[in-house]
Amino acid sequence: MIKRIFADTKRCNGCRICELRCSFEHDRVFGTKLSRIRIIMNEEKGEYRPNTCRLCYKCIKACPENAISKNEKTGAIKIDHELCTGCGKCVEACPFNVMFLHPIKEKAITCDLCEGDPQCVKYCPEKVLFYTTSQEFKKLTS
Repeated sequence: MIKRIFADTKRCNGCRICELRCSFEHDRVFGTKLSRIRIIMNEEKGEYRPNTCRLCYKCIKACPENAISKNEKTGAIKIDHELCTGCGKCVEACPFNVMFLHPIKEKAITCDLCEGDPQCVKYCPEKVLFYTTSQEFKKLTS
């Protein structure tokens, strides 16, 4: 069974530490626009929702350069930046709006699960994020 990142959205306070840790892990810069996880904010309701790859793999089919594949070990999306042309087809294909073009490198980016040790999960101070299977997540939050 494939593990992915799940969120107990009731706990999220919108601190964005997950975004900052992600950007630092991948780019050695603290910047939310470089993050592979994004906090969707509904400020009217005071609600925050972490949004990250759900591993639907639609981006793989959409890539005309075959630059996107599945990491066989983790199940995460793997992007070969040597092959990626930054055309954005994968961004358009993503139903969850979690595939982005890197604002500096202009290549596709999305959550890669940090090779099975997601830093956003590890550093979330409110314990909102879980790296687990859907069955385990249901048990943890019921």
